[in-house]
Amino acid sequence: MFFELGYFVSCYRKSLSMMYNPTKKLQRSSQILSILAKYGFKDAIARLPWKGSRASLERNIDVDKINVYTRIRMALEELGPAFIKLGQSASTREGLLPKDLVEELKKLEDNVPPFEVDIQEYLAEELGLDITEQFETIASEPFAAASIAQVYRATLKDGTNVVLKVRRPGIDEVMRVDLALMRDIAKILTMSNDALENLNLSLIVESFAMTLQEEMSLVIERHNIERFTKNFKGNKLIKVPKVYPDLSSDRVLCMEYLDGFKVTDVVEIKRRGMDVETLVKNGINLYLEQVIIHGFFHGDPHPGNMMVMPDGRIAFLDFGNMGKLLGIDRRQLEEFIQSAISEDAVRLADVIEDVAVVSHIPDRNQFERSLYEIFDMIDNVSLGDLSLDLLFNKLWKIIGDNRLYFPEYIYQLMRGISLMEGIGRQLYPDLNIMESIKPFARRIMMERLSPEAIFKKGKHKIESFARDVEKLPEDMRALVRLFRTGNFTLNHRLISARSFNAILRKGVNRIVIGIMFMSLNLLGGMVIVARIEPQWWGIPVFAWICLGSAWVFAVYLFIAMIRAKDND
Repeated sequence: MFFELGYFVSCYRKSLSMMYNPTKKLQRSSQILSILAKYGFKDAIARLPWKGSRASLERNIDVDKINVYTRIRMALEELGPAFIKLGQSASTREGLLPKDLVEELKKLEDNVPPFEVDIQEYLAEELGLDITEQFETIASEPFAAASIAQVYRATLKDGTNVVLKVRRPGIDEVMRVDLALMRDIAKILTMSNDALENLNLSLIVESFAMTLQEEMSLVIERHNIERFTKNFKGNKLIKVPKVYPDLSSDRVLCMEYLDGFKVTDVVEIKRRGMDVETLVKNGINLYLEQVIIHGFFHGDPHPGNMMVMPDGRIAFLDFGNMGKLLGIDRRQLEEFIQSAISEDAVRLADVIEDVAVVSHIPDRNQFERSLYEIFDMIDNVSLGDLSLDLLFNKLWKIIGDNRLYFPEYIYQLMRGISLMEGIGRQLYPDLNIMESIKPFARRIMMERLSPEAIFKKGKHKIESFARDVEKLPEDMRALVRLFRTGNFTLNHRLISARSFNAILRKGVNRIVIGIMFMSLNLLGGMVIVARIEPQWWGIPVFAWICLGSAWVFAVYLFIAMIRAKDND
């Protein structure tokens, strides 16, 4: 299944990025020129190589009375769904864009009139089924509409209430053309403007394109829901809508209808006798669990994408935009959390550099000092007054000053946590999300220090060492080839044969001690996992012996290295 999904995604992305109608691209470029001219961006038009009568482009509004950032937002709204979504995505890059522009981009709304379609005919053609055999009723009008899809109420033959999310006809071609034009615009503007090059405009567009392409596929959204359901199986605090694969396709998604109320409806929460503080903390913990434990989290948890069920469970809606953390991403996130909790700015700076796709840090000391200032702010602001907006504003400034650009999941994560805290504080003003993060940080620490984790890490180190040893003959052959071709150079100093033998002997001894240390640690971990008797304090006695012996070797090796350094 995973192979098929991966293959599908690969093919889908390739088709979106490469297949579009050149004629439609030309027509669309003419529309874009007209809209840009309408809002007073003739300087930008002059840089574009697209064909068209520039003389006929006239302003339709008095641009002198509207500031440039407002005009950018208005132009994006008129340019259509893809550009609106690009603006929404850019609004999460606060450290890279002027603050006033970000505030304008946050006003962008994906509100479009519903498209007219015979829904029963659409479903029959898309699913290849007799719709009357599957559905008792299907609403003729949608109850929600967006740029990519719209949603209908329906009832299955067994009486189950469902919703049908259907993709707009022709949206694929529109998005393909617009994405191709966005890439052209980004490339041209970046080449002609150093400031835009520093903003990594092309990276923003490519990151956005990948996210948009995944959102357009309802098969991917269905798999997201199924994975989310599996992650929270047995959790009584959350409700995930059931999906119906037999009634779904890449253009249709059939899922359970959830009858709840808006998560920010305080009046309804209290009317039902629910405790607001408990509800808020449950929501925050569920989101942190998505991020830290599962590495698969909702990318846009605004109030419209969350609801409270009558029994108090929290439901997340719209799974098209999901953040995904790979193994290395999760390890880096764990390092980030541990460094932040322990207020280790040097280590945190290293983690940030490792995570960043692009970084231009002009002054490392100032960079670390800025991080220490964040720690100082946390220590000196009362818990009730400490908000993520305050922290993120400081962090975004650091990001902007050092021209840091991160993978998409970082922006999704920062936006998601910020939205969750905003919802939480709206319901419960005394919320302190930092306190909610600490239990997860302690859990990470305990997992890293567990025997299983130590065993796994030791096994990985030994396997890595074994691979290096296995490659040794190849490396030796490569060295011999260098000798034969005369390309080998050697930097050396003369020492006596006796001294050389002593150095060699000491080096080999240390390697042997290091191997014995790792082997005894590995053996001890295996014994702990096997739970061999007898035990002392819940750990097998033999494991105590192995681990104790290993650390004796480690101490001996450490002392030997210190003595060798002093002798040098």
